[in-house]
Amino acid sequence: MKQQIKTLALVVTTLIALVGTVFSANATTPALGRAGEVAQPFGSARMARPAPAPLAACTNMDPSDVAWVTLTEDFEIDEQVESYPSGTTMITPVFEYACVPKKVTVVTVFSLNGEVVFSDKESLKASNSDGLYGYPLGTTDETPMDDGLWSVEFFNNKKPLTEGEIVVGEGGDGPIEGETVTVEGTVKDKKTKKAIKGATILVLNPGVTVDGWVDGGQEDSDVFTAGQTNSKGQFTLEDPLTRNEIYSLIVVAKGYKPIATDEFVIEDDVEDPVQLNIVLTK
Repeated sequence: MKQQIKTLALVVTTLIALVGTVFSANATTPALGRAGEVAQPFGSARMARPAPAPLAACTNMDPSDVAWVTLTEDFEIDEQVESYPSGTTMITPVFEYACVPKKVTVVTVFSLNGEVVFSDKESLKASNSDGLYGYPLGTTDETPMDDGLWSVEFFNNKKPLTEGEIVVGEGGDGPIEGETVTVEGTVKDKKTKKAIKGATILVLNPGVTVDGWVDGGQEDSDVFTAGQTNSKGQFTLEDPLTRNEIYSLIVVAKGYKPIATDEFVIEDDVEDPVQLNIVLTK
């Protein structure tokens, strides 16, 4: 496996320029500019801020990254969260938009551990005003949501708008037990949001930099561990990484610009397995 990965890397890594991209093992979510009021009554699947009369000036929703929130009993946003504890009965992704063009149908697709479990669509009225769109997902009998990695994708018909992921069941205070952790995740096209098959993820031995590895002939002995994505863009590194150790990480895929960092660190409070969501550009 590592020899096959190295062969692909030899073709691509000659194009690598060390960039400022830093992969964080901690999940991050965008800060919400304001709390949003919900137009639908409690128990509705959808929520959206009221919008004024349609105006023709809007051509692009310009959606923000997805944030995950909790809701009050009045169906208003309570707080933004980075994970949901085990036993939660509802998860709610939201995103901000600049305006609503004509003929917008928001399609919402939820997945659990990479498998689609629910989808729905809703037509929005055209508007030249900004707003907040969210879609609470819960169980009909208020039983707990399944623990795991939940993801959401928002589309305007078939055109990707924005997406996000969150862990249910990560809760708990204090450090995570275990000195080593498994690293897994996905690699997708930044523009289309589609999975990239055959992307290579390389982690170099501690102390070996990306520039040093490339200039030094890309020795296989300098590669600590590696992985490649499947048809769904998913990967798992072959060997676990040590917490609080500084690694250099490289991601390459045919037809895409390689990215790399010399400052990849997994801290004590990060859940095992670590989930990385990587996007590449052509």
